[in-house]
Amino acid sequence: MIYLDNASTTKPAEEVLEIYQEAQKALFFNSESLHAGGEMVREALDSSRKYIQKKFNTKKEVLFTTSGSHANQIAITTYLQQAPEGRVIVSPYEHPSIAAALEPFSKQFEILEMPLNQKGEIDLAGLAELITDETVLLIAQHVSSETGYILPVHEIAAMGAEQNIPVHVDGVQAVHKIADMHIDDFTSYTFSGHKFNGTKGSAALLIDHKSLRPTNIHYFHEEGTRNGTLDVPSILAMTKALSLDADIAHLEKIYQHALTRAVDANFTVLKYNHHAPHIIGLLTPHFEGQYIMQTLSSRNICISTGTACGHGLLLSDGLMHKINDEHQEADQYIRISFSKNTQINEIDQCFEQIETILKGVALDEPS
Repeated sequence: MIYLDNASTTKPAEEVLEIYQEAQKALFFNSESLHAGGEMVREALDSSRKYIQKKFNTKKEVLFTTSGSHANQIAITTYLQQAPEGRVIVSPYEHPSIAAALEPFSKQFEILEMPLNQKGEIDLAGLAELITDETVLLIAQHVSSETGYILPVHEIAAMGAEQNIPVHVDGVQAVHKIADMHIDDFTSYTFSGHKFNGTKGSAALLIDHKSLRPTNIHYFHEEGTRNGTLDVPSILAMTKALSLDADIAHLEKIYQHALTRAVDANFTVLKYNHHAPHIIGLLTPHFEGQYIMQTLSSRNICISTGTACGHGLLLSDGLMHKINDEHQEADQYIRISFSKNTQINEIDQCFEQIETILKGVALDEPS
C-alpha cells in the first residue's frame, strides 16, 4: 500500500512502538496512586514534561490530553470561562475541533472570522481593524491541515500581545514540519503525537502559567483541566517521537517533486506565500476529487478529500475562499500529504495512476 494521507495520521516509528510496549509492561500504574508504582509513573511524566519544555525552549505548563482536539477544547474553555463576554476572532482555516470548542460559548461571545486577501491568506490589516477593546481571544492554526498554508501566527501574536489578548495556536500540523517554532510568542500551543510518528491517544497543551485555570471543579487531572487516567505509554511514545529526526529537508524534496508531477498532470495547486512541506492541496482538472480518491484507494493508494475529522467532506471557509478564487468547485479538491517515510517512487506511482484514471475518464466522455 502507498500511504499519502499523513496529515490525517502517521505510521508509528519502530522506536516509538518499543517505548510504548515497554511502558505498557512496566509503567501500567495510575499516575494518581500514592504508592511506589504511582510515584514511578509520575517521575516518567515529569521527565516527559521537562523534555517537551526543553524541545520547545519554553517554560510553559505542559498538560497532557487525549488528542489535539481535546487540547484545543481545554485551551478555549480555559480562556472563555474567565471572560464574561466579548469578541473572539478565529481564522477561517481552523480544524473542526475549534468550532466544537467555541459552540458552548456562541451565545455569550461574538465570534468573528479573520478576513482574507485575494490570495486566500490572512489579511493582517483587516484583522487589526477587527481587534477592539472587547476582543478576548485570537485563535489560529499554525499550518492549515487542508492546504499546508503557514498562517502568519507570529504577526497575529504580536497584535494580541500589544493589547494583552490571549492567542491560542493549533500547532498539530506544524510540529516536525517547521524548524523554528518560537511558541513563546503564543499564550498557548497544541500538538498531537500521532501526527509525527507517535501513537494515537496522546497530545499536549502548552500554556502560560498565568492563564492556567481549572475548567471544572470535578476535574482532578492535569491542573484541574480534565478527567480520565493518563495514558502513560502513549505520552512516553509521543515524547520519544518528538525526539526523533524530523527530516524536514526530505519532506521539502518530496513536496517539490509532487508539485512538479501535479502541474504536469494539469492539477491546480493551492499555493500560498508560506507553505509547509508535508501537504499539497490540489484541484482536479474537471473531475470530482472523490472519484479520484476512491479509484486510487481501489489500487491501494491512500489520499484524502478533506479532514478525517469531517469524514472527508468538511472544508473550511478559508479553503472554500481559495477554491472560489480559482473559479473551480469544492468537489474538485484532493489532499496529498507526506511523512519522512514517503519516497519519491511512491509519488511517481500515485501520479502515474492518477494520469491513467484521468485518461480513462476522458475516453469515457461523449465526443
